[in-house]
Amino acid sequence: MVGNTTGGVDLGVLGPFEVRIGGAPRDVGGPRLRTLLAVLAAESGRVVSVPALGRALWGERPPDHADRTVRTYLSRLRGSVDGRLILTRSPGYVLRLAPEALDAARFEQLAAEGRRALAAGEPAAARERLTAALALWRGKAYEEFPGVEPLRAEGLRLERLRHNAVQDRIDADLATGEDTGLIAELESLTAAFPGHERLWGQLMTALYRAGRQGDALEAFRRARHGLITASGVEPSPVLAQVHRQVLAHDPGLLPARPGTVVTVPDDALAAGEHALLEDGDLRTSREHFETAYRRAEQAGDADALARAALGLGGVWVHEHRTAAASELLLTRLRHALAEVDPASAVARRLRTRLAGEEDYQAVTHDRILAIAAETREAGDPVAHAEALSLAHHCLLGPDHTARRHALATELVGVSGRSGRRTDLVMGVLWDTVDLFLAGDPHAQRRLGELDDLLAARKHLAAGFVADALKVMLAIRAGRFREAEQGAQACAELGQAAGDLDALGWYGAQLVAIRWFQGRLGELVPVLDGLMHSPTLSPIDNSYYAALAVAAASSGDRRTAAGALARLCGEDLGALPRSSTWLISLCGVAETAYLLADAETATRVSELLRPFGHLPAMASLAIACFGSIHYPLGTAALTTGDLDRAVAHLRAAVQHNLALAHWPAVVFSRRRHAEALARRGGPGDAMAAASELAAAEEEARTFGEPAR
Repeated sequence: MVGNTTGGVDLGVLGPFEVRIGGAPRDVGGPRLRTLLAVLAAESGRVVSVPALGRALWGERPPDHADRTVRTYLSRLRGSVDGRLILTRSPGYVLRLAPEALDAARFEQLAAEGRRALAAGEPAAARERLTAALALWRGKAYEEFPGVEPLRAEGLRLERLRHNAVQDRIDADLATGEDTGLIAELESLTAAFPGHERLWGQLMTALYRAGRQGDALEAFRRARHGLITASGVEPSPVLAQVHRQVLAHDPGLLPARPGTVVTVPDDALAAGEHALLEDGDLRTSREHFETAYRRAEQAGDADALARAALGLGGVWVHEHRTAAASELLLTRLRHALAEVDPASAVARRLRTRLAGEEDYQAVTHDRILAIAAETREAGDPVAHAEALSLAHHCLLGPDHTARRHALATELVGVSGRSGRRTDLVMGVLWDTVDLFLAGDPHAQRRLGELDDLLAARKHLAAGFVADALKVMLAIRAGRFREAEQGAQACAELGQAAGDLDALGWYGAQLVAIRWFQGRLGELVPVLDGLMHSPTLSPIDNSYYAALAVAAASSGDRRTAAGALARLCGEDLGALPRSSTWLISLCGVAETAYLLADAETATRVSELLRPFGHLPAMASLAIACFGSIHYPLGTAALTTGDLDRAVAHLRAAVQHNLALAHWPAVVFSRRRHAEALARRGGPGDAMAAASELAAAEEEARTFGEPAR
């Protein structure tokens, strides 16, 4: 034991009981004398009554004349240590010991200082104090006295403080980047204390930093399973937040290390335009355009102000997702428009961007299509290319397949006159996306063309979409492990590019993987958090649908019904026809089936019927849930229209075969078999058995579990 009062008495209770005087060990006598001194130490500075000391020695049945015996023992004890430290105070005795003379007191003081330093944002100082505090422990507190109730209780209290200090020290380690070796320690701690969510969050953070995102997500799964099994509760919002950060590749999970000095170029405007139009680097371009905008505002340079405001818009529509950021962009665009010549080319581009932003949020397209006609008439290839791309983004609902294809084809043609590489990349990208959204058998050929274009020179934003399409294809092939790894890598690319869809797309791909694995219920806490994420588009309702299905499939009817009600509102038909409209309705159909909600099933069937020829795709075709005939057949099953259910589900099998979406083929065969069995017509039982056999045979080819 290392003491701080080498000239006096030091007591050690954080392990085997020790007494040192002047730095040398001192034998104070037998077990009862040691017990009395330990009890006085535990109550250091407070009077302990003689009866309480007697109970510590003999329990609830003390011998005759116990009080006299206690006083005799205390007299002997005074002879073994400095008699001035043990004072008689009615109704008993008090140990007058300097705080630094008791290792438990020193521990508590250092731990408190460390916690305060951590809260004050001084992790290095916190780590130093907490490490020193924990170094005082040599074993269990008061471990020599297991049968002495007051010492047992005090030992438990100190153990809890020790446990908290360990977690504080780990937080300090993580904050300073000193996280080497933490994984092994945290694995041991979470095994010993499986109900302590703070430890699981720390383990997930350490795993993420080690480049083991999959293991971090698996740690969350284990934590959640343990909490539900032991207590029937979901992880707290704190742990769920760490999980969302891992999914989003949130930089906040990384340690705060001394950063490199970023030099802002003299011509921030040119640097921003190069990053955006040549590299597709949304993050870097925003930084440069922000600087350029402020400089132009200070200099009164209207043209530079307008170009910077345009650049801040990026390549997509509504890149600034929070309400404040979105309104700031619109304010800057309007301000720039008021400062430039209304007949100038840059004014035309500003009006184009404003029309696209306003139409997208209103789920309309009239303004941007009118602007596209205006730029076409004006012969302005740059403004026209931007108008075509923005108009395409505003028309991502399932009603506009032919019009989108025309816009993408025209954009490819215009790119030769605009002189900007990004216009050609976006034209080929949009055309590729359109073919996948339409279920065109030649879509992968166009993806190959896009890959060739990106191989010649990277374009981060387009590369993010191309990689997401490949994840979708891996899911279709039933290569779930490859798909999950690809989804993680894709999310990292999106994060690096500065694309705010990185989290939402990863979530959609994970939903698709878990759905076809039969494990969607695992994602309920994740989806519950994701559907409130500020990075999701304001017209994206797909996460309400995913939560409803996940909850219903796991038996949580209350959560499912709530999510379904939020999604449907007063009229399901009022749901915005966005790029996630189809899959949102697919989720409604599945939830209605699981909840036996015939009324909702009838309405969703009416809305989906015109789109039976399409696949159910999320956003820019980054996740595919198979043929729309599947939810149509499911809705018919729910309403009891078994002939229609059989017809739609038979069509779903054929469409999914054409898509080469093998997991969806398995699902549609199984439900087709269910419809046949329920109908029970001539030959239906044999056909149902045949479909089930085919489903299980196909499932074995990609490791999907049998049912």
